[in-house]
Amino acid sequence: MSQIVPDDKDWTFVLHEVCPECGVDVRTLSVQETVAQVPQVVKRYQSVLERPGAATRRNPARWSDQEYVVHVAEMLEVMLGRLDLMLEQADPGFPNWDQDVAAEQGHYNTLSPEQASQKLRAAAEAYAAKLESISPEKYSRRGIRSNGAAFTVETLNQYAWHDVVHHLWDLDA
Repeated sequence: MSQIVPDDKDWTFVLHEVCPECGVDVRTLSVQETVAQVPQVVKRYQSVLERPGAATRRNPARWSDQEYVVHVAEMLEVMLGRLDLMLEQADPGFPNWDQDVAAEQGHYNTLSPEQASQKLRAAAEAYAAKLESISPEKYSRRGIRSNGAAFTVETLNQYAWHDVVHHLWDLDA
């Protein structure tokens, strides 16, 4: 059904270099800086939902603006689950998550703008609250993605936050 072109790039490179697309450098981003940025970023995404036709794919191979917003919400939920695993288990493996399948199965474009906004706000607030609850001595706890990429609490946050900010760049927001 979807004509979305899957993104098969290994974005973990942003943990070692500046993103050449959006120019964001998360390599020194602290957990506290992320928490401080959450409210403003949520507002920027909410303004995207106010655009005319936000739920329309203007290019069949690219998500709609609303799909990007809901993707960010779900990605934060996934990262929240991964943080929980890292804090509860030693070196857990992360379950796979296919963002394109999630967008299709989650019917992101059938949500009202208010539902999409609430989903993002709730996910972002839960993510920030989780980060705030983690003591710095636990930042080095590890987790492993199915492709073998290893993360610490700190680098998982950096990786996730790049995704959040990169999609604002995708959306010219």
